[in-house]
Amino acid sequence: MHLAKSIMHNKLYKTANQAADDEYEYGEAPSKKSRKRESSSSGPDNNRVKRILTQQERCLFCFENPKRPKHLVVSIANFTYLMLPQHQPLVPGHCCILPMQHEASSRSVDDNVWDEIRNFKKCLIMMFAKQGKDAVFLETVIGLAQQRRHCLIECVPIPKEIAKEGPLYFKKAIDESESEWNQHNAKKLIDTSVKGLRNSIPKNFPYFHVEFGLDKGFAHVIDDEQQFNSNLGLNVIRGMLELPEEDMYRRRRQESVESQKKAVVSFAREWEHFDWTKQLD
Repeated sequence: MHLAKSIMHNKLYKTANQAADDEYEYGEAPSKKSRKRESSSSGPDNNRVKRILTQQERCLFCFENPKRPKHLVVSIANFTYLMLPQHQPLVPGHCCILPMQHEASSRSVDDNVWDEIRNFKKCLIMMFAKQGKDAVFLETVIGLAQQRRHCLIECVPIPKEIAKEGPLYFKKAIDESESEWNQHNAKKLIDTSVKGLRNSIPKNFPYFHVEFGLDKGFAHVIDDEQQFNSNLGLNVIRGMLELPEEDMYRRRRQESVESQKKAVVSFAREWEHFDWTKQLD
C-alpha cells in the first residue's frame, strides 16, 4: 500500500515545476498540449528540471531507487522511513528519518510527511528516555538550487546529564559558524521553540536546525554555504561527548554490511515496542 501511494505521490515530481503542479492538480486545468508548450518554451528552466530529476534518480535515499541501502532500513511508514546511517554511527542508537520521495528539507514537505516525521521523533524520544537518554535531532539543508541532497534528519541519543548542556554548546557553535561579514544582517540564532521550524525559516532558504526533543530548538539560516561546515551538528555532539572531531582528514569510516546488519537487528530489538508503523494498515 505504501509503495502504491509513493508511486502515485511521485507524479507530482514528473512535471515541469512544482508551481505548475499546484496550479493544475485540482479542478479544471489547461490541456496537456498547452502545458507542454509552456514547458518547452521555458528553455533553461526546463533543462534545470531535467537535471534535478536526473539527480533524484541517482539519490540513494529515494525509496524507489533499487540501489538504496535496504539493509539499513529499520521501519517503513506510508511516506517516510527510519534507517541507520550509512557510515559509522556516532553512538549506538544513532539513526535517520527520511521521506520516501526526494525532498530537499523537512521545512518543505507536505503535511502527511511532516506528521510521520513527528511520529518517528516522538517514539524515538520515548525509546531513548527508557535508556536514560535524550534525543537530539539534526538537519542541515544546503544545495537547494541543485536539489542533490535528500532530506535527512539525524537522531543522536545523549545521556540526560550531558544533554542538559546542549543548548549552550549549540548556541556557541552557531554564533561562530560563519564570519562576521555575512551578506545579511539576519539573526544567527533563531529560537524555534515558540513558532516551530516552519514558521521560523522562510521557504527555499538553506538552514541548520537542531531540536532537543520536540519542544525546544535552534535554527540558523546559512548565508555562505561554501564556508559553512555541514558537519557542524555532529561535531558539536562530538565535543559534548569528548569524541574526536570530524574533519577532512578524519572521516567516519564505512562499516561492513554484516556489521551494519547486526546493528539493525540490535536497534530493531529496542525499537520494536515503540514502532508506531505497526499500527498502519
